[in-house]
Amino acid sequence: MNVSFYISRRYLFAKKSRNIINIISMISMTVVAFVTAAMITVLSAFNGIEDLVHQLFSNFDAALTIVPKEGKSFPDSLVADETLASYPELERWSRIIEEDAWLQYGDYNTVTTVKGVSDDYSEVSPIDSMMYFGDFELSRDSINYAVVGIGVLSELRLPRPDREPPVMGINAPIRGKRLSRFKERAFNRTNVMVSGAFSVNAELDVKYTFVTLSFARELFGMEEEITAIEILPRADADIEDLQEKLTSVLPETLTIQTRYDRNALVYKTNASEKWFTFLILFFILLIASFNIIASLTMLIIEKKKDIYILESMGLTRKGIERIFILEGFFINFLGAVIGTTVGLGLCFAQMQFGLVTMEGAMVEYYPIAIDWLDVIGIFLTVVIIGGLFSFGLVGMLMRRFAWK
Repeated sequence: MNVSFYISRRYLFAKKSRNIINIISMISMTVVAFVTAAMITVLSAFNGIEDLVHQLFSNFDAALTIVPKEGKSFPDSLVADETLASYPELERWSRIIEEDAWLQYGDYNTVTTVKGVSDDYSEVSPIDSMMYFGDFELSRDSINYAVVGIGVLSELRLPRPDREPPVMGINAPIRGKRLSRFKERAFNRTNVMVSGAFSVNAELDVKYTFVTLSFARELFGMEEEITAIEILPRADADIEDLQEKLTSVLPETLTIQTRYDRNALVYKTNASEKWFTFLILFFILLIASFNIIASLTMLIIEKKKDIYILESMGLTRKGIERIFILEGFFINFLGAVIGTTVGLGLCFAQMQFGLVTMEGAMVEYYPIAIDWLDVIGIFLTVVIIGGLFSFGLVGMLMRRFAWK
């Protein structure tokens, strides 16, 4: 066995050497373990939030959406169905009209975005699987219906639509008529029965109300215009490649966005918070590494006699320095191993038993997602930082406190 390795291990684990130096070393190891566990737990929590956000928006937003580069709408005739049908990678699509409207029911009112969609929209989006009350039914026997978010249902105090469809009023601003001048005559008013309520997340549940595209055209006076075209690609389609192909044939006034493009701020904010938190914990790790150096300093001072004996026995100064370098590495490595084990244990416990709950949120328990690349990266970061501190500073400490 390597002499330096054997002696450094004895200094750390030998029962006869239990003193204040060993206690300080154990404290340093514990600090490293706690920091490692915190880094793994926090990053896994951010990964869980990112997966939750992706899941929520992926269920609601289309994989690809054609929108105008400027303004809110564009002529319906700019994109023909034949053009979209020429791409076998496209499975279905729906023309969309989105405009804000004022909803009323009794003495209650709210403002939401009314989204007019084609009759087969449930085949473009899995919205029908998100129904909380009733069915995703927008027309029956030439009668128009609306499907509202559960938040809209609550704000209007609507009765449950699956028992008896309530009738609510929709007031849409008439183009070209100023509210300040025309007052109530500036609105196009109509009534519609509510057939169901959906639930996606707190933000979308109070934002959207679905109606048929034909109803939206009449309501907003957009007979020849739409605001978007939502596209459902085939499961095996390459989204980025398809985006490039469609962009090349679209008019210059239109652009095509992916789901990520439409929610870029949400994803970027979560990623920024994740790595900013990692940076804070990284600085805490540096402080923990200084604790290891303090332990090595006290150990070198205590073992002066051993150092002289080893040197007189023929062990080189490099070999003696290697003893204390390995001592620091052991403290840091064991702290990383213990911290990784504890961090993963906490993550698995949260995933299995839901130790931390989220009252009034869209999910019952705080989401956790373990990314093994993050775990490996954190473990290597902790070990490398500790190793660099030990390797870089032990020589200086030996010259200061041991060598004559």
